Amino acid sequence: MLDKLTIKNAQKRRVELLKSLPHMKVRPGWIKYTRSVLGMTLKELASLAGLSLPTVAQVEKREAEGKVTIDTLKKLAEAMECEFVYAFVSKDDIPNLLHKKAIEKAQRTILKADTHMSLEDQKVNEDLKFRIENLAEKLLTKGKIW
Repeated sequence: MLDKLTIKNAQKRRVELLKSLPHMKVRPGWIKYTRSVLGMTLKELASLAGLSLPTVAQVEKREAEGKVTIDTLKKLAEAMECEFVYAFVSKDDIPNLLHKKAIEKAQRTILKADTHMSLEDQKVNEDLKFRIENLAEKLLTKGKIW
């Protein structure tokens, strides 16, 4: 069941805050960028992280390719005395996203049901848009939109 207060709080407290932060990728990857800004060599970072120099060099390359683990990122952030931040930020406001998904599911459900009804020579006379909105609200209330 979807809780409207939880959704509202998530939108206000988390998503809007995260969206206000600059979301930029840095070309060499965050590990190399941060290490460089701090004036830290690969060897120094490797030593502080308790890893070998070739491992850290490989991790920098893999991060730029998007192929590094969160655990490794946390370890290197800690070694550079940085906080590792990880988040999912919805592309749309959470209430809008949920409503859109509920409408899509309701539309699929109703159109499928209407097809079966017409095959059985039973036509529904209510307005299609009204029926879709009505079902979408029920799906949202039950948390059954996916």
